[in-house]
Amino acid sequence: MLEWDDLKLVLAVGRARSITQAARQCGLHHSTLFRRMADIESRLGAKLFERQQGDYQPTSSGLAAMQTAENLEAEMAVLARTLAGQDIRPTGTVRLTTTDTLLHAVLADDLAAFANGYPEITVHVVTDNRFYDLNRHDADIAIRPSNAPNENLVGRQIAPIRSVVCAAKGMGDPNDADGPWITCDESLAHIKAAQWRDKHFQEQHVTMRSNSLLNVARLVNAGAGYAVLPMFLAGAFSNITILGDAIDGLDNDLWILMHRDLKAVPRIRAFNDFMFPRLKAKSALFAGA
Repeated sequence: MLEWDDLKLVLAVGRARSITQAARQCGLHHSTLFRRMADIESRLGAKLFERQQGDYQPTSSGLAAMQTAENLEAEMAVLARTLAGQDIRPTGTVRLTTTDTLLHAVLADDLAAFANGYPEITVHVVTDNRFYDLNRHDADIAIRPSNAPNENLVGRQIAPIRSVVCAAKGMGDPNDADGPWITCDESLAHIKAAQWRDKHFQEQHVTMRSNSLLNVARLVNAGAGYAVLPMFLAGAFSNITILGDAIDGLDNDLWILMHRDLKAVPRIRAFNDFMFPRLKAKSALFAGA
């Protein structure tokens, strides 16, 4: 007999296709998760995953277990939102998902001000490149770039985020140089800024890659090379200079989003009403207007 905690592990492995990644997301050591999965398969008498070229691919039994887990996850998320909607005071925990760049350059002061104004609310801040699923109740509120928010989410658009070519002060035009460039690794290869650099400066030397735009900005600030960065992030470092105008076609809209079932919950409404006007007042920081 499987319990919900068992199914959550099966679902984590199935989504990550990796014991190591799933263990990190579940807050477990990979060896612990490996033993737990072996125990689950032993109790079921069925193989749930096959390892193929380094990935854990679900078997037919694994797919059935994942479907059951996803159904339970959805039902529990609905229950959690229903119960949360019965709150009458702005107390409890608000789980916020955002990016390390926004936290560093923009949000830290606003979150500190919110904490001072609402001491009975605890904000759990998660910075990750993944967009946490608000439908699954992974988080309560997202402050993130998104050009296509999910239809089940409600929120308010803050401003477009524009991107620029940057370097440390004293570096010249990248068109007159052979780099060096600092760019994203494969985990961020999908972002438009990385694709733009690869298209327009593909012949120039790349000296460093990182899985974090904040790390890229820190390296640019230290004089390690050129990079394409969001305008608000470039402005947060004293030794970074912007080279040229904002790049057309790279805009991403910044939103504050939540699931529609949570919008009337007092602690969620308090956070949203506090943060939105403060961020909206910083529109020029994001758009460079």
